[in-house]
Amino acid sequence: MERQEHVIFREVQRPRQIWVWVLILLIAAFMWFNFIQQVIFGIPVGDNPAPDVILVLLWLVFGIVFPLCLLGFMKLITEVRRDGLYVRYVPFHIHYKSFLFKDMVRYKAITYRPLGRFGGWGIRFNAKGETAYNMNGNQGIELQLTNNTVVIGSQDPDGLVKALDSAQETQ
Repeated sequence: MERQEHVIFREVQRPRQIWVWVLILLIAAFMWFNFIQQVIFGIPVGDNPAPDVILVLLWLVFGIVFPLCLLGFMKLITEVRRDGLYVRYVPFHIHYKSFLFKDMVRYKAITYRPLGRFGGWGIRFNAKGETAYNMNGNQGIELQLTNNTVVIGSQDPDGLVKALDSAQETQ
């Protein structure tokens, strides 16, 4: 476990968009239907059905693991510590991604268009070499680093900037 001492600001965001929930649950329901129809009742799915072993594996991944990971565990954790900003996109990051003050040129609260600038939400990259870590909404902070730009979505961008200012003053 990583050291989490001296956390000045912490924000945990979870997916709130209804279309994400609907999409994931539809995929899971489709896999459950196919599993029950073919494996339990013995009625082949489609003209060229997959072997039961493959269907069971697909059901385990997309019917159980995928929905649990994305709807149960997925979250964006943003922390301000004494030495910088830390981001973890669970379950995709095992460890926190750090953006240290020594690498920051500047930061500011912004309102942006996630679809237009990055093509959506999640861990995103664009043609300009910018990176985004966002869960939902259109607010966040923009970090201008020495070698690239990072946008981190936040429901409280002003509080995040104040925490960054406070942490930087204590250095």
